[in-house]
Amino acid sequence: FNMGRYTQPVLPALCAVLLLGNACSHSIPQSTSKPVPPPITSAVPSFAAMAKEESRAPLSQMPFQVKTDLTPIQTAIRDAIPERITEAGHPLGQEFRWTFVRSSNPQVHIQDGLVAIHAEYKGEIESRGSSRACRLDPVFATLDVTGKLALLQESESVSFGFDPTHLAVRTKPESDARCNMFNVPVTDQAPDLFGLPEIKIALTDAVHADAFAIPLQRLWDDLDGPLSLSMATLNTHACLYGNPREMILGQQKGTTQDTVILGSAKQMPFITYEPTCAEAAPTVALVNSGPLSAVNKPYTMLARVPFSYQQLSHQLQSKLFHQTVVLDSTASDRAVIEQVSAADASGRVLVTVELSGDLKGTIYYWGTPRLDDGGRSLSVPDLQMANESKSAIDSIRIGYWQLVDRELNQKLRQAMAVDISAQVDRLKQTLTGTHRSGGVTMDILVTRQLPDQVRSSPQGLTVIILLEGTANATGQVTLEGQRTRALLPRESR
Repeated sequence: FNMGRYTQPVLPALCAVLLLGNACSHSIPQSTSKPVPPPITSAVPSFAAMAKEESRAPLSQMPFQVKTDLTPIQTAIRDAIPERITEAGHPLGQEFRWTFVRSSNPQVHIQDGLVAIHAEYKGEIESRGSSRACRLDPVFATLDVTGKLALLQESESVSFGFDPTHLAVRTKPESDARCNMFNVPVTDQAPDLFGLPEIKIALTDAVHADAFAIPLQRLWDDLDGPLSLSMATLNTHACLYGNPREMILGQQKGTTQDTVILGSAKQMPFITYEPTCAEAAPTVALVNSGPLSAVNKPYTMLARVPFSYQQLSHQLQSKLFHQTVVLDSTASDRAVIEQVSAADASGRVLVTVELSGDLKGTIYYWGTPRLDDGGRSLSVPDLQMANESKSAIDSIRIGYWQLVDRELNQKLRQAMAVDISAQVDRLKQTLTGTHRSGGVTMDILVTRQLPDQVRSSPQGLTVIILLEGTANATGQVTLEGQRTRALLPRESR
């Protein structure tokens, strides 16, 4: 047996097998730089800066009620009604003498901002001359005043004021009427004897701005918040900032001890997630009075829901780890996904994929996040392979990147679909209900949500949605004797 004749072809055949095996495995050449997707058209703020951004928050109106006790005003009006009325200082005092003494405490009723005053007097009238000598005693008279409480903007304060619009004095039938020293009936002369213009001035001055300022700055601050709502399962807080822009005070309803001022607060409310809600930046109350708008629009809050890249990377890794990617039409070449992660890249999402198997190395994808399903999920519909990765793969074989992308792109898109419905529903449920912020009680009902946008930053993704519903507030104030600063419209920001 001649070994030499068989050994000659074995070595070439073995080399061919080895070369063929090596041809089935490729390593992606290292890219000279990390791919950078095209920059977005506008600058993207950092996540921390966006937390207090208010430019996109919609303008909403929250009806509110300010409850207060008008007993101090009632007392001031009652004290301003004269106990004793005489001819002192009156032009007729040289010809006549009269004295009226209040027989009981005046009645002062306040209802729906209207004031009614009734006081009773007993007195006497006597002429000083002998030509028409006459003395009437007793003369019973009544003083009746009606008017309205007004909300006044004076300098830098908003206060109660009183406008007595109608004053009348009448004598009672049981009064002494034996004679008459005047040219008109005594009952017609009585208003002049009482000095009604002076009484009107005294009543107006009794309810003055310094004594009956309304502490609206305190209400403004309470409406601003923040209202801190615990999100226990997320170990964080949803912070509702009312962000008021203007308060409008309207009608008064109720009795003396239980008066309600109806009003409306224009707000640009927004919600952020924070470990501990930060104090709102102080602003000065802008207050006006006038008719309230009858337009019934939804109360809309802008919510910024965070979703970290750590969460997204974990979701991608758990869904794609060790999944196989077919690299050719015969399925003979395959790659295995070893690691997938996501990060921010100039406002876009950058996905890094580590492969092993017949194609080894790193491939980069990027895309723009988008809200779907009415703001209940997010996706990256325009996900695409980075040009740097295309060039690196095509250096192996022209057009090879398309074969790699055909299956890998679809896997990445499916894995990147994030369902945030549970988180959004939890926020809606937490917001709905009765809440207290300082001295203000708010009732909020969230009825639906609308998608706005998704923003990417180095800190993570921020899902921005609009929550619509109804809201109203009630606050209790005590009238105080100091001015409450409030900007007039001409001083507004």
